[in-house]
Amino acid sequence: MRIEWLNKKDNGLVVVFFNGWGMDASAVSHLKTEMDVVMCYDYRDINDVIFPSLRAYKEVYVVAWSMGVWGASNLLSKINVEPLKLVCINGTEHPVNDKQGIPVKIYQLTEKGMTEKGREKFLRRMLDGVEELKQFEHNRPQRLIEEVCEELTAIRTQSVSMQNELKWDKIYISDKDVIFPMVNQQNWWQERCNDIQIIAGGHYPFYQFKSWEEIIGINK
Repeated sequence: MRIEWLNKKDNGLVVVFFNGWGMDASAVSHLKTEMDVVMCYDYRDINDVIFPSLRAYKEVYVVAWSMGVWGASNLLSKINVEPLKLVCINGTEHPVNDKQGIPVKIYQLTEKGMTEKGREKFLRRMLDGVEELKQFEHNRPQRLIEEVCEELTAIRTQSVSMQNELKWDKIYISDKDVIFPMVNQQNWWQERCNDIQIIAGGHYPFYQFKSWEEIIGINK
């Protein structure tokens, strides 16, 4: 796994963001914030990471999207992070699962067809319509196809044995998500979180928000 600071002013407030599969900083480059933001991504080996100390921060928030939900669930228990609030967007802690994640057959077909052409197909399915697809040109990840293929396989194999669960404070579910089907997300979260909000759009949710503060639900 890789760690990257997206914003660092050392002002006492920090968001730990667990990004989705195949993504990099471009995916959230348009979001504004007064807080520091440290991003976790590339889940080829989530045990292979030296996480920065956050002891100097008086407030720590966690936001996880898509495969990042599984990543956060299995990493936060191993590092010294005690967040005030955990926010999940369009993901579950069982990412490859017929009833609680991405259906197994669909995941395997995605994995088998992950070429440059296959990645473009995935991005089209991830986004909600032609306008978002055009807008996403500014947020398109720049990662090599070879490493995202490795990451896709690694998530499937690691998730078989790594199934830790956290107590999440807020869940966002997009009503047109065809990557993590809405009903599967509801199956997983309905008995695990009291604050579940349905939002408009597809699997990629970040055009619904202007700032990290808005996602978390705080005013700073």
